[in-house]
Formats: sequence, structure tokens, C-alpha cells
Amino acid sequence: MMCKVLIFGCISVAMLMTTAYGASLSSAKRKPLQTLIKDLEILENIKNIHLELYTPTETQECTQQTLQCYLGEVVTLKKETEDDTEIKEEFVTAIQNIDKNLKSLTGLNHTGSECKVCEANNKKKFPDFLHELTNFVRYLQK
Repeated sequence: MMCKVLIFGCISVAMLMTTAYGASLSSAKRKPLQTLIKDLEILENIKNIHLELYTPTETQECTQQTLQCYLGEVVTLKKETEDDTEIKEEFVTAIQNIDKNLKSLTGLNHTGSECKVCEANNKKKFPDFLHELTNFVRYLQK
């Protein structure tokens, strides 16, 4: 009987730790994160994007909501840059890849019940948005 209680206790602790800190990522989920970092680094060289985009602040508590918000804003960025002749093709391709890889990550973690909708976040200029998105992707890699 004591063994059953001990085993049950260990399983409960493991489940709580997984819920609190997230399950480790499979290699299928790690690859898009690595690719995202590379594409985000390419975008650091864009100088002529003058958009303000909603930038989530509750990244750790609301991972799924944050991911959805960034995805929506990347779609906006993609629409704004696809027909802009001043934007290099390399940047347009990087934005398309970021969009694709963020979509592949949806469903990664749960959304907290107290999470804000995307439009409740402050808008930030593109360089600040890019910096925050890069930090969020690095957070997901851990």
C-alpha cells in the first residue's frame, strides 16, 4: 500500500512540474524555433518599416495567447511588405518563413484564463516588436 502512495505521489509531482514549467519540446517543435531565430536576425537589418504592432507583455503566463498575437501581427507585417518595392526579397521571404513557423507552433502550450486579447497590448515600433518577438522565441526554446 505504501508503495502505491509513493508512486502516486511521484506521478503527481511530475505532472505538476510539467504543467508549471511546460513539457520539453520535441525535435519537431525545436526546428521551427531555430529557424525563427535565424529569420528574425535577418529582419534586424530592415530600416524602412515604420509600422507599430501590438506587442504582448504577458509572454510567460500566456504563451498561447502571446503566440497568436504575434502571429496576427506578423500577418499584418507580411501584407504591408509584400507589395513594397523598397523591401528586399530576402526580407519578404524571412517574413513569410516567420509566419509559417509561428503557425506550426500554435497549440504549443495552454492559455491562462487571465490573458489579455492582443489589442489590449501596447503598440510598439517595428524594431521593438522584433526584439520582443525574438525574446519570446528564445523563451520558448528553453
